[in-house]
Amino acid sequence: MIKAVTMLKYFQSQLWRTLFLVGAGVLFAVTLSSLIRLEAVDVLQEKVALPLQIIYGELLGFISPGPRYIMYPILIKLQEFGVNMGVIIALISGHVLIEPSTFLVEAGFFGYRFPIKRFVVSLIVTFLAGMAAAALSGFVC
Repeated sequence: MIKAVTMLKYFQSQLWRTLFLVGAGVLFAVTLSSLIRLEAVDVLQEKVALPLQIIYGELLGFISPGPRYIMYPILIKLQEFGVNMGVIIALISGHVLIEPSTFLVEAGFFGYRFPIKRFVVSLIVTFLAGMAAAALSGFVC
């Protein structure tokens, strides 16, 4: 009985800690998304070609901290401003496929060439996914 009560207290403390961290992350993302201005997005779309926008998207996804759900308020804002779906796909894919934190772990297990090759392959796959999404976004409602 005492063990169950102790485990319940531990679960409750971890639950509140997790909810606090998730809430803080979402609040940060909502705050950051409010700083994105339509004028800046319009200038970027006018002056930068779509393939380069996709590369920017994947690199921004690559350096974005935290779990993926933190990016969603920012991506919603970008979608509202008319950013191409290929750029949004590249942001998400770049965040998921290209993780700088795993570089040292992978290098330790497989040698330094493996994470470099994985990084290059991930860049190519993410770019192709963004371009495919950009091409398909004109056909799909």
